[in-house]
Amino acid sequence: MMLMAIVALASCEKQIVPSEQKAKTYTYSISAVAPDMQDAEGSVPAQAPVTRTDYDGDGHFSWSAGDAISVLFHNGDVNKFFTLTTTGSGASATFSGEIEAGYTIGASDGTESDKKIWALFPASANHTYTAGSNPTFYVQPSVDFSATHFSANIPMYDLVASEGTALSFKNLASTYKFIVNGIKDGVSKVTFRIHNQTTYGLSGAWPIHNDLYLKYDYADPGSANSTLTYTSDVTSNQAVFYVSCRYWGTFQPVITVTDYSSGVAIKTFTANNPKTPNYKDHVWPITLDVSEANGGEYFAPAIIIDGNFSDWSALSELDSTRGSGSSNSRISHWKMTSDSRYVYIYLKLVTANIKADASSYVYVGFDTAEGGTSHGGLAGLEHYVVVYPSVSGSSPMELIQGTDPRSTVDGSSDGTLATWGEFGTGGDANYSFVELRIPRSKVSLNSAGTIKVAVSFDWYDTIFHDLTLN
Repeated sequence: MMLMAIVALASCEKQIVPSEQKAKTYTYSISAVAPDMQDAEGSVPAQAPVTRTDYDGDGHFSWSAGDAISVLFHNGDVNKFFTLTTTGSGASATFSGEIEAGYTIGASDGTESDKKIWALFPASANHTYTAGSNPTFYVQPSVDFSATHFSANIPMYDLVASEGTALSFKNLASTYKFIVNGIKDGVSKVTFRIHNQTTYGLSGAWPIHNDLYLKYDYADPGSANSTLTYTSDVTSNQAVFYVSCRYWGTFQPVITVTDYSSGVAIKTFTANNPKTPNYKDHVWPITLDVSEANGGEYFAPAIIIDGNFSDWSALSELDSTRGSGSSNSRISHWKMTSDSRYVYIYLKLVTANIKADASSYVYVGFDTAEGGTSHGGLAGLEHYVVVYPSVSGSSPMELIQGTDPRSTVDGSSDGTLATWGEFGTGGDANYSFVELRIPRSKVSLNSAGTIKVAVSFDWYDTIFHDLTLN
């Protein structure tokens, strides 16, 4: 009876489901074998694969639960990579994912005898394929490995001819393994920023050459393509990062390790000479020491620029009245403080009076001269900071962290500002909130003493207030 009832219920359900609501996806699974990674000497000892929290000395790679690959499918002439994920671990694993109905595994220009089934690791929505060429591989410029599943981020591929063939991944580029030691107790998360001083890129979209290596090409000096930023949790005072590059190219990095919580750099390393790897399947280990004994600086800032304004609560609000005695319809209140390295500014802005375009900006003026003025003339002060918040029509103040390219310190856009702007914090859409961190060294506030500070927004400036620097 129970079986009959279930069958009857299923029959009823089928009658009420419209034909256009047929299954829009189907599940596809494929097995994959991890590659052997050679060490810097080019050997792969015959040992069992290790668990993949990092590459160990035996040179083997193992899949971990949560790893994802991109596999190529096509629908007519349309080619698209779909993401397949594994719940297993070890030298081999099964990857599964949902594929849009109508898509068949392989490339649109494949044949029955050679379907051109490409698989790429790690997965990315930005991998692309154009018929008649190899895929374009997208190397993520920024990854938080503590917020997502850990990935060594080493570009790998496989290309098989027929469906049902297990994937066997191979490297697309040479790789450096950076082992960051000596991280201080209490630092639970660090950011690893690496910039290549040569003209070869590190991130972005790069084609796979016919000889099956990732063709990292030239990048403009200072461009985003020459930079990677990774974040990871710290385990036993250590963090591990992997950086791939063109395997015969030159690699001359500037590396900065930063305490994620404070946003303050611990130590910077600069390579004076390029390192030239020779093999794309090698992992080249480099050890960095950021302990205090080796020059690491662990600084606790007075304010952390993170969009959480609770660390401002103990500071008094400053009067934002204009010097003429008129009210300030742009700045409701503001606060400021300092420590040995930075000056911090907090602004509470009236949202209704903020221009919903890119012309709005915050101006902070520092009067360090004897007998400084009490109001006005901010543009004539000795030192100043200009910050442009991100702007849109619906939310005049959007979240930002870092430096807007238009923002300047004494007229120079040098990437030293830390800023965060937020619209309608705490459910109060009447106000927008901004916090800034300004390096004292960049505005020549290196000595102890009292200075005068004023701020403006959209030309509505405040009276000056004293700030005592230690």
